[in-house]
Amino acid sequence: MKILLKNGRIYDPRSGENRKADIAICNGIIHSIGKAIYDADEILDCCEKWIVPSVTDMHVHCFHKRTNLGLYADEIGICKNVRNLVDAGSCGADDIDDFMDDLSEMKTRVKIFINYSSIGLTKNSCELSENCWLDEDKLMRAIKKYPDVICGVKLRASKSVVKDKGIEPIRSGIQFAHSLHLPLMIHVGNEPPKLDEVLSLVEKGDILTHIYHGKKGGLFLENGELNKLAIKKYQKGVLFDVGHGSASFSFDVAEKAFKLGLIPHLISSDLHANNYPDKISALAEIVTKIYNLGLNERQILDAISIRPAKILHLDNMIQVGNKADLSIVSFNKTDKKRYVDAEGNERIFDKQVVFERLVGSEK
Repeated sequence: MKILLKNGRIYDPRSGENRKADIAICNGIIHSIGKAIYDADEILDCCEKWIVPSVTDMHVHCFHKRTNLGLYADEIGICKNVRNLVDAGSCGADDIDDFMDDLSEMKTRVKIFINYSSIGLTKNSCELSENCWLDEDKLMRAIKKYPDVICGVKLRASKSVVKDKGIEPIRSGIQFAHSLHLPLMIHVGNEPPKLDEVLSLVEKGDILTHIYHGKKGGLFLENGELNKLAIKKYQKGVLFDVGHGSASFSFDVAEKAFKLGLIPHLISSDLHANNYPDKISALAEIVTKIYNLGLNERQILDAISIRPAKILHLDNMIQVGNKADLSIVSFNKTDKKRYVDAEGNERIFDKQVVFERLVGSEK
């Protein structure tokens, strides 16, 4: 099977690609990049479109067999032209075998940030509240058993999760992940623990998800000033993730933060059974909101393609000889349309991001 992608803008800083060119693909392998004269079985005109390594949603919940939040991965993945999903803490060590069986039935590529708690989200929202659920030996065995799928550790720093334990389970989980040099994703929400307590513990490469929420104790202090420790950690390489969800994204907070230079390193949806499809339809909807709040095309693509690929060690670099594992993405001017943030605030936007098509590599 020969496929020709014509006239697209190729973008992959890892391989130095940032130009308008054709990509010729033969039997799933990138045959050439440049001006192609190629007898193809299928020709796709990508004029005014971007060709990038396959798009990733870094925060979803797709453990549908054992959690109330779980969605089918393919429904929010390849059916929405999103090749890669990261399940953010739905599963802990107790249920990892069942989750792997679940994922084996899916065509979407799914990576896991395993919950620090052995029960994951199978008992809803209290997984860090009991010491008996914090079994690091069991967690270590799970990580060693599935090293190609388990890519990091997830913690939820929120009152309903830690209950009277405060910052201590968060501190322990961070130390565990750091000791293994694993990526770490921390949910920040209703305090305690306070955001400053979490910020004091995180390091370069750690991910703070839901960081643009509008709840008390967030990025902005009561006097309207930006949290100084947040600025310091951002400058030192702590990664900010949107993690929109049902209650974790404010247009006002995000817009203020963006204007002060704290743009997201990652853009994720936090899609789950309680917000899909009524409140959030797809990752592309969240990306559209962020695009309209001022990020440019490269900043968007870095946050949904390039940076996730580095974090997850995806072998999807755009270069001759590699497997084709591509997304075609367009940034379009549209009629004005109403969008709502997680707090019910409305904005009218006239630009839209569309994930047009996946090309190449299967799971």
